[in-house]
Amino acid sequence: MSVQGNKYTYDGTFEGYLCAVLAVLRSGRVPAMISDRKMMDVGDEFAFTDTINIQTSLKDAQYLYSMISSRSSAEVQQMTADYFLTDSAGREINLYKMIFCSLKYGARVADDYSSELMNGIQMAIRDLYREAQQLLRELDFYLGEEAASCMINPTNSVLPIIRKSILNRREFDDLIVFDKRHHLLLERFAGQNMLLDISEFPTPEFKNPKEAYDCLWPFVRDRRFDVRVIPGQKKSGSTIEPLWLKAS
Repeated sequence: MSVQGNKYTYDGTFEGYLCAVLAVLRSGRVPAMISDRKMMDVGDEFAFTDTINIQTSLKDAQYLYSMISSRSSAEVQQMTADYFLTDSAGREINLYKMIFCSLKYGARVADDYSSELMNGIQMAIRDLYREAQQLLRELDFYLGEEAASCMINPTNSVLPIIRKSILNRREFDDLIVFDKRHHLLLERFAGQNMLLDISEFPTPEFKNPKEAYDCLWPFVRDRRFDVRVIPGQKKSGSTIEPLWLKAS
């Protein structure tokens, strides 16, 4: 790694983060920061000094994601996606360091038990899956007139982990699951499903799943969310699937 470089911001998606890391790697300099744009303090006049706003491209994200697997292993590739879902302090920089090391040293980084960085990442991933399985057992749905609704408040972003298990439930035709901490909304309506980041959609502080249902279900039912398509998303043969889509 070389001298410290610029600050980088991305759109909050996994694909956007990979694009930011790719830009950092191409610069040849250690980033001063990699951050979700919505986490930046707009009132801080110095926050955006030397900041590069990265645009998300599925082509660039797929390129780096594939390179992680080919230069290291599928295990490290999966660890990259999993660790991104954790709420770990310094997550973006730690993940950048892991990606950098995996591209430089290969698959053995995953088995480096002397590394404080790798031990921390593996522990965070174990906590992620532990929380996901516990939450899956505790899901409590409110039965609305047209759909079932559930509200969760996990420490980590577990919805991408438990998404398939929830959608395999057949006691409800249509459903929504809202993660109030991370503003993620899993929906199934008319046989179709999506996982959306609705952090740009103004929502009140829901007290219970009924309030979430009353507010959010009409937008799901009437297709009122404006879902952003990542450039290149419709191309077939992608090795990377978006963890969620941005909506407003």
